[in-house]
Amino acid sequence: MAHKENPLYGITINEIARICQVDLTTARRWKRGARCPPKSALLLILGDLGCFDLAWKGWRLYRGNLISPEGWEITKGDVISSPLLRQQLAAFKTELKRLREAEVSIPDQPLPAEWPEWIKELESA
Repeated sequence: MAHKENPLYGITINEIARICQVDLTTARRWKRGARCPPKSALLLILGDLGCFDLAWKGWRLYRGNLISPEGWEITKGDVISSPLLRQQLAAFKTELKRLREAEVSIPDQPLPAEWPEWIKELESA
């Protein structure tokens, strides 16, 4: 019987067989601990991308999302929109630099005591 120390705990036999492309009997043996699955199979089952490239060690796929070693969850949409966000950030930085160089200053809102008389008359009416 699988328990929480088993890395396959919580993963169905059908899912193990599907991910590793093995027979259900093999997946059942791995699950109950009768046979130890190969390390490559464990990495695939756990979704650790380090099995493909060491630079991605600790990154994993879970329910269609990319999970960083720190636990950040990144959706497919986040990945697709990343270039657009970088372009928007670059445009913002360029505009901010232009405004700072132009020394554009926005005047502060006047205090009520500084309002024109006609506004004060509207308030008292």
